[in-house]
Amino acid sequence: MGIGTRFFKNAVRGVYTRFMDKVGGRFVAGIADTSADAPDAYYTPKRDRYAQMVAEEDAKKTGEAPA
Repeated sequence: MGIGTRFFKNAVRGVYTRFMDKVGGRFVAGIADTSADAPDAYYTPKRDRYAQMVAEEDAKKTGEAPA
């Protein structure tokens, strides 16, 4: 295998890896609802469990029913 072939393979591999890091992360974030624990910067979460938990704890402290 020549040095040109190795250089070309490594360049293509690097471009592919960078592309999948950017586009693949957005794609997975769009189809999977993993945002409750670790929000992704690319879209708004479908649910907000942390905010619900805080509201429930505040309601318990004040003695009111949760919203």
